[in-house]
Amino acid sequence: MWKKILDEIMGKFGAVRCNGKVASERTQTLTKEVVSASIRRLHELGYKIQDPRNLGERHIFVLVNDSWHTKHKKIKTVQNELSRLRVFCTMLGKPGMVGPLEKYLPNVDPKLLVVRTAALTSKSWSEHGIDLVSKFQEIDERDLRLGLMLRLELGFGLRREEVLKCDPHTQDFGHYLQVFPGQGKGGRWRNIPIISEAQRATLDFVKSRVPKNQALGWEYAPSGKVASLDQNIRRYENLMAALGFTKADAGVTGHGLRAQFAENHSLLLGMMPPTLGGLPGQMARDELQSRQTRLAQALGHDRNTIVNAYVGSFGNNTTIAQAESAIEHIKRALNLIETANLPPVTIERMRDCFRIQDLMAALGVQISHVQVHELWQARSRRHGVAWMKPEHEIGVALEVEALALMKQFSTKKEGE
Repeated sequence: MWKKILDEIMGKFGAVRCNGKVASERTQTLTKEVVSASIRRLHELGYKIQDPRNLGERHIFVLVNDSWHTKHKKIKTVQNELSRLRVFCTMLGKPGMVGPLEKYLPNVDPKLLVVRTAALTSKSWSEHGIDLVSKFQEIDERDLRLGLMLRLELGFGLRREEVLKCDPHTQDFGHYLQVFPGQGKGGRWRNIPIISEAQRATLDFVKSRVPKNQALGWEYAPSGKVASLDQNIRRYENLMAALGFTKADAGVTGHGLRAQFAENHSLLLGMMPPTLGGLPGQMARDELQSRQTRLAQALGHDRNTIVNAYVGSFGNNTTIAQAESAIEHIKRALNLIETANLPPVTIERMRDCFRIQDLMAALGVQISHVQVHELWQARSRRHGVAWMKPEHEIGVALEVEALALMKQFSTKKEGE
């Protein structure tokens, strides 16, 4: 009975947000899922609520305390579920009934109820030891469509729903990939600039394997019927779990590719993400904010501070010592590269290596073309390609690989 009433409520009010804007299909689905799970849990706890419209503040109190004290859910999960319940109660004509989290957990230290908005460590696949080039090839063998979707998540920071709906041929405008209205979070559209050769190569690769006028999501469900968005989302999640891309198994999820896009794009814009070892205060405040805004827009956000959740918190002031430390990091990493065991550089990549070598020489760093190749190849594979042209902010990109190499060496020494 309560399920039918819930369907009626969501059908009547679910498509409109509290601010009057249109809610995406996924937002509606998530709200319905949280409310359904909450009612089922209330039944288990002895509260036999049969009409969702009777949901009251005492029920919210029970649910929050159950999530925190019994199920030990993460604070972000509890906050998100409470937010969904708040939206639903507003639909019922009860705005303001659902209060802030601390209202329901008065005996819990308020510091424990704060969601950290800035990432402290990288969520990217590369930083968790996953080689994207070889991993994408493995995924292709299991399900080509999934492999193509994950490439666009990495290359353009697309969300799961966005990539399922993406028609790569139609949305490719040459210098940017457009997320059409209705595809993005909250129905928002955006243009994602193509500023690297790797992005163009990735998009062209995907287009070469998908017919024109066709979205990347699976056209048919396993049953043979035309697949719905919800069915494709479940299929995506099931495949990712089967392949081991979960926090429990690999330490990463599909969303980690969006975080890696944010790190890669940040580097292309000349900002070294704190999640990759970048120091706070890399440049003047106004310049930093300008670049953060460009990154936020590429990710589909209005506020530039949101990038902190993906790449960590940048500072405001700049210091000369940072440039000196970058050079020192690269020099230290070069001492760890045993050139005698490295394969020769192919002719096709030699010119790129010489270009980087000349740039480093101008900064006082003596580096062989073989060492350049080793570092830049690692840089390229972060973008999901075997090799990419050195186009933007080469120095900061090399510093990231230098820090990664030193981290690997340190971890190896600790394990011996």
